[in-house]
Amino acid sequence: MVTRDDLEWWLNRITELDWVFAVTYAEGAPHEYVTADRTPAFSREDSVRAARIIRTFGQPAKFFRTTRIYLEDGRGWKYWDMANDDVTVSGIINRGRVEHVYGVQNAPRTSSGIASPYDDVATDWDRSFGATADEREAIVDMIESLGDFRKKRVLDIGCGTGLALDLGITVPARYVGIDPSQAMLNRLVVKYPHIAGLHPMTFEQALEQRVLGRTKFDLVLALGGVGSYLTEAELTRLAEHSVGPILLSAYGPREAPATRDLDTIDVDSAHKRLILLAASHGGKIRASGRFSFAVFDAWTSPHRPLRA
Repeated sequence: MVTRDDLEWWLNRITELDWVFAVTYAEGAPHEYVTADRTPAFSREDSVRAARIIRTFGQPAKFFRTTRIYLEDGRGWKYWDMANDDVTVSGIINRGRVEHVYGVQNAPRTSSGIASPYDDVATDWDRSFGATADEREAIVDMIESLGDFRKKRVLDIGCGTGLALDLGITVPARYVGIDPSQAMLNRLVVKYPHIAGLHPMTFEQALEQRVLGRTKFDLVLALGGVGSYLTEAELTRLAEHSVGPILLSAYGPREAPATRDLDTIDVDSAHKRLILLAASHGGKIRASGRFSFAVFDAWTSPHRPLRA
């Protein structure tokens, strides 16, 4: 778990550490660093905690061709870790001046201004909370039954850390994601720096702000239980941006997200909406693991309401 209290801890702690100038990079990329268990009063646990904080509250930026997450402290410094995919092995924290940039700065922005409960668990999401092997297999089976979308446009609502790309459903250059969690999107961007579009906001905001314009996608997804968060009004507007199938998932009865931000009533109501939505378009429901999946064609005219 990473919270605002952790961020405050780091912003205070950085003023107490003995930062060492990286002499080797004095000309090419001047910066300073601290090393776990070598820098006084900076342990391995401190380094891992700092890396989680950076990846949760920072923003993507380029270091030439590499995309990293940088956290600015408001004092003119930016911080980054060197742990690559596994934040638990973090042993070095670097800092450089915010005005020092390297290469074309074309990384997507991830800041939504929304405090999402998913921010707290994002640095552990893929390893501890993401889709299980059975859930992944079910998604791939359903997608393959619908067609080949690897070279087609895909809209991913509540995209999180990019499960759809992890599964190879489409390629980054044809993928557009929407999600309000900055920390989850940070993880996605580090894995897939060059995607067609990324909108750090809720689906409701995306509709209100018309960020998608009139773009229609060959496949619309809402994986990872995102269907449990969509309102009836949002569900009925999914077809506005689809010319093909829609695959939605919601938490099944007696299931709950790791964030615990939905109660039993919320989950049950959303599950019923999902079933009615699939039925209204002549679609299908499939259960796997924690989720129920609804698959239907957006262009099929609904022949019954979404109310029980």
